[in-house]
Amino acid sequence: MSVDLPRHELDEEGEHDPGECQKCIEASNTVICSCACGDCCRHLIIETTLADAEREPLVARRGTPIRDFEEVVGFNLNDPANGYACTFLDQATSRCTIWATRPGVCRLFDCDSPQARE
Repeated sequence: MSVDLPRHELDEEGEHDPGECQKCIEASNTVICSCACGDCCRHLIIETTLADAEREPLVARRGTPIRDFEEVVGFNLNDPANGYACTFLDQATSRCTIWATRPGVCRLFDCDSPQARE
C-alpha cells in the first residue's frame, strides 16, 4: 500500500521508508554540537541536496551546482570568497547565517564524535 506523506521521500514503489527518507533521518538524528566553533564549516567539503535547496532557497542561489551529467543533483557551499568555508558561515562570529534552515549534512554532522576527530 502506498503512503502519501507530504514532503517525505518515497521509493520507486511509492512506499515510505523512514530509514531512507532524508526528512525522517534528520528528524531523528539532528545533532547540535557543544563547541559552536565553526571548524566543520571552515574545513569540510559541504555538499547539499536538492531537498536542502527546497528548504532554503539561498542554497541554490549561493551554492555551486553539483551535476550528474547535465542534471543538477545538489550544491557545493564552499565559497572562495569566504576562504573556502561554507558560504553561510559568518567568519567573525563562527555562526551559521541560515541555522534554522541549514542543510541536512549540517544537521547530521557531529563534530563532537570520535569519528570526526580522525
